[in-house]
Amino acid sequence: MTMKRTHIVGAGIAGLSAALAATDEDGEAVLYEAAPQAGGRCRTLYPPDGFVHDNGTHVLFTANRRALAFLRAIGATHRWAEPEPGGVPIYNRRTERMRRVGLSPWSWLFPSRCPEGLGPQDLGRILRLILSSCDRPVASVIGERPIMESLIEPLTVAVLNTPAAEASSKRLGRTLRLLLRPGASKLLVARCGLNEDLVAPALTLLQARGVRLLTSQRLRSVLVDNGRATGLALADRIIALGPSDQVVLALPPWEIARLLPTIPVPCRFEPILNFHYPLRGPDRPRFIGLIGTLAQWALIRRDHVSVTVSAADAVIDRDVNEVAAQIWREIAPALAALGLNVDVDRQPRARVVKEKRATIRQAAGPLPQPPVRPLVNLALAGDWIGYLPATIESAITAGEDAISALRDRHVKLT
Repeated sequence: MTMKRTHIVGAGIAGLSAALAATDEDGEAVLYEAAPQAGGRCRTLYPPDGFVHDNGTHVLFTANRRALAFLRAIGATHRWAEPEPGGVPIYNRRTERMRRVGLSPWSWLFPSRCPEGLGPQDLGRILRLILSSCDRPVASVIGERPIMESLIEPLTVAVLNTPAAEASSKRLGRTLRLLLRPGASKLLVARCGLNEDLVAPALTLLQARGVRLLTSQRLRSVLVDNGRATGLALADRIIALGPSDQVVLALPPWEIARLLPTIPVPCRFEPILNFHYPLRGPDRPRFIGLIGTLAQWALIRRDHVSVTVSAADAVIDRDVNEVAAQIWREIAPALAALGLNVDVDRQPRARVVKEKRATIRQAAGPLPQPPVRPLVNLALAGDWIGYLPATIESAITAGEDAISALRDRHVKLT
């Protein structure tokens, strides 16, 4: 079935993915975005002072097949690079030592690439986590072992943005199973930034396909009649939907709850804090993991370093200047260990980006999940839909799946 027109509300990665899928077979699409720019959480900020940086650190793995296919489709594969081909440097602040750790679970069998504190008895626990079928907190699978601090907690927070004491073992296990595939564990980062290397190439292709992007257009309400969306009330207009028109709402769960209040959606969220420090970095991006610090990792670019505090409930309401100063004191020795010219007593000015509802809380147990197609001509998309961790991969998957659901008139409405 070829769709006449698909109205996609939300121009984050899920919305861009949906627009690309909708126009694959000569379909028409229109994108509506409440913000002044596309990209959602994967955006680059351009403040007046000229200090350009992404909102936060987003990475891919070569296991992310949908994301890599998306990059190929928009001609941006070459824009993503592997910053640490020899394994990710992990800096332990307590011991002031750095070691490289492999990202594939297979690499942990080798002493030169295994996490600090990993012993033979831990491999069985990690295997239980990888094969987890009964969902329970990650920490309860591993127990009180040294690898909780050196591997499991930072890995869990990085992947699920949820502390290991609560996080879903099934969701983390799915990710680890993907990393077991040959060649699947390479870490990739945008060479220059998320807009230049992801969002802009997608918009260029969509524009070539005739897709219009209308920004500053918040969706006020969805007009519904007899199980069908009949109109979209936007910021300054009402879009009447024709008999063959279809809709994708690529929006966060709280927006879906506002627009379609009878639809079950997750209602618990986890924050992320991102700190960006201008400094002279290397010619190619570098990536470093951190242990014993507030932050979990840092991405180092040519002119700045971006530091991420995931599952940031404990610090989200603290004075940001105090937190920025603490993080700098903690990470400066790690940056120096990578060869950067830094001084722990001379903190660069910090740009802070708060995301109080960055992702859903991906805790053990069932999460409220809406039907993909709650109305006959309306589908939902977003990184929070489905059973993958809330990442770029899940956002792209959800956008494509929304279009598939709309194309298939026989999809069961449950």
